[in-house]
Parts: sequence; C-alpha cells; structure tokens
Amino acid sequence: MTDPALDRRTFFKGAGLAGAFIASPTLLASCANDGGEASAGGAKQLKFWWNPSVESADQMTAWMNGVIKEFAAANKNTSVESTTQPSEQLASNFRTACQSKSGPDLQHQYSGPYTMQFVWEKCLAPLDGAIDPEELKHVLPPAALDIYKFKDKTWALPWYNAPIPLMYNKALFKKAGLDPEKPPATMDEMIVAAQALRKIGVTPWGYGVKNLTGIGNFSGMFNTQNMNDAREILPVVMGEEKYTDPKFSEWLIWVKEMIDAKVFNPDVTSLEYADAMNMFLAGKCAFAITSSLTKFHAALGDDLGVMAPPKRGSGSLAGRVHFNSHPLFITSFSEQKELAAKFLAFLHRPESLTGMYKATGFFPADDRFDSSQMNSEQDKKLWELQSNQSTIGYQNFWPSKMDRENSFLAVQSVFSGADPKKAAADVEKRLGSWRSSSANELKNFRDWSGS
Repeated sequence: MTDPALDRRTFFKGAGLAGAFIASPTLLASCANDGGEASAGGAKQLKFWWNPSVESADQMTAWMNGVIKEFAAANKNTSVESTTQPSEQLASNFRTACQSKSGPDLQHQYSGPYTMQFVWEKCLAPLDGAIDPEELKHVLPPAALDIYKFKDKTWALPWYNAPIPLMYNKALFKKAGLDPEKPPATMDEMIVAAQALRKIGVTPWGYGVKNLTGIGNFSGMFNTQNMNDAREILPVVMGEEKYTDPKFSEWLIWVKEMIDAKVFNPDVTSLEYADAMNMFLAGKCAFAITSSLTKFHAALGDDLGVMAPPKRGSGSLAGRVHFNSHPLFITSFSEQKELAAKFLAFLHRPESLTGMYKATGFFPADDRFDSSQMNSEQDKKLWELQSNQSTIGYQNFWPSKMDRENSFLAVQSVFSGADPKKAAADVEKRLGSWRSSSANELKNFRDWSGS
C-alpha cells in the first residue's frame, strides 16, 4: 500500500511546506545541578528532559530507556539521566531551568514558536558546528528545518513528526449501519453519522478540554480549513488582519454546530484529553483524536479506522491532516554540549529511528527511516495521508503564549456554551493585549516568521 517513492524526500508532497509522566522530586532536584557536572572518576553525565506523548507514554519511555543503555554501552564513562516532563509544564519548567542556568543539556520541546521563544530568550545553543552538516540534510520534510533557523543559524533538530488524524471504530460503525470503509468526509456527513451512532447508545466523538491539554490537536483540524497555506494566519498575529474575520474564526461556529448536533459527549468540559482516549479504548465512543496509533491498534486490531478531519472550509487545506515536527535542542547553559550533540545524532541512527517507530508509532523526521517496516495497515493509511493530504499545523506560525492562553481558551469557552463570535472577539482582544505588552517578542516573531 505504501509506494516506495514516498519513503524519502517526497514524503510531504502535500504538506504545504516550499500525558505525560511527572518526574519525582528527587530526580528533579538532581537535575537542578549544573548540567555539565561530571561524576567521580571523570565520567560524564548528560541530562535529558523530554515529554513522552500521552498516547504512547509507556512504550516511548521504555524505548528511550533502551536507547540510553545502548548509548552508554557505546560511549565509555558516559551516562544519560532522563527526566520526563508533564505536557502542561514542558515549556514552563524549561524556562525556569534556563533562568537559573541549570537543568538539562538536551531538551525536547513542541514545534515552531514553542521552541523559538527560547532562542529569543537565549536558552539554546546553535547546532552549527556542533552537528555534522550532513545530519541536517536528512530532515524530513526538509522545510521543517527552516522553522528552526534564525539569524543565519540553526537552533533545533526535528525529532519526530506528529500527524493528528481521527480514529474511528469500525465495529461500532457496522452496528450503527454505517459503512466502515467510508468514514464521514464532510462535517454534514459527520453529523449524520453521529445521529446513527447515538441511536445505538454510542457517543459519536469522545473529547475533553479540562486543563486545556490537547486542544491544539483538536483546533488544528479545523482552524486552517478556510486557508490555502497555514502561514496565512501570520497577518492576524502581526495585527494586520482581524481574527474575527470568518476566514480565521468561522471554525468556532462549525464546532458549535457539531455541539448542537450532539456529536460530542455532553461532559467535554469535565474530561481531560486522555480521558477521551480511554473512552475510545473502552468502546464508549466511535471517534477520537490521536497522534500515535500504536496502543489503539493493539486494542482494536482491524476494527481501528483512520481518517482525515471532515471537510467544512473553502480553502485548499480543508480536510487535511495537520502535523508538527517536534524537535530536540542543546541548551545554552550546558557544559556537555559535545556529548549532547553526540546523543542527538545517536537518536537519528537508522536503528534508533526504526526502534522509535516500532515502539510508539511516531514517524521519525528523518529520511533514513524505512517506511516499508510499517506495522499495520492503519499506519500505512496515516503515512499515505501525511504524504498526500497533510499540512503543517497552525501552531508553527502562532505565538506559543497565545495558544494555551488564548485560542485554547476560546475552544474551551465554546464547549462551555459561549457564543462562537464572542469567543473569536476575545481571541482578538487577547492578541491585541499580547502585542501591546510584548513588543520585543512581537519583533522577534516578525523577524523569524519573515525569514
């Protein structure tokens, strides 16, 4: 099903480009020491902070532990102290570490401005000179690396790509009289399917917005559907266009239409993102969002379906799967930069790339990954969607502070009963406040996004 021609640089032909574990207090305390401190006998220790995806946290952590053992075995007198960070605190914990100039040598962060904000805060060391230039040529898609360039330097290396599809339960489709091989392609079809599912006592789409986690995965399915390129959101950030323009905010009205049609569970505001996935695993809902299919395929087998978001918008991005290329970077305050660069390259060995995919289902952001090793027909379908029907996510062109503290709040408020147009006006108002109080950040964002 997978064309070998898609295995390398043609992977993102249609991409539109030219949880969580909490570390123990003891472990966090140990990470507060200088990252470059060597242990007795001259041994070197690398401190690595990262976040395993909520969809496959156990599998990803087990795989990482194995890679760390391999790295230590291959590099005499070295060790890696791995500290997992909560999704909600991945950015804030690192900001605290940077301010104190202590903590990780190597850090994982979310994509785009979530990472670039720390370049502007002088928390990152450039990769130029630290990483072999040949390594940078393997980034997939190639343009993803451009996101992490600023003032003629490269600041982060994409680690894995996270496409965000909808999953659906084929067995529940059959029970409701729906065609399991033809999931809803439009929002109208989604509403019709929801009615059929409710008739058999099944919640159509399981979702949760409590504590805000995962809202970017949800909103990214719809908020660029009136656009032809995700970069079209940039004039809104700069204040050149209004978020209240239907091109940018009409999707909130579509969400309200689905809420009114009872597409979602009625307790969305009381559930967290992970709770909805558990609903799906338990067969209590027919649709759910994910960025990794591994544990869902293990539970549902052939009954697991994979689909793009239903179309509603008028732009060429309507109905496309969105994705983000989450990176790793070396910290500016690390005293083990050379060792950090070595481990970073180790994670991009073909063996590591294959191991990460097999353990987690994530697609490595590296053209040395052999996609012929796909574990399932579902992964092959997702690879096909990402190869031919995808777009870079809006979060790569939207200020990170205005995500959780602005657009996420708008989604939560609509699910709480707020008028979508009022929610959009609130987004615009908060954007204005951000621009007024963040002149330096706005300038950096403008310089970066224009480069």
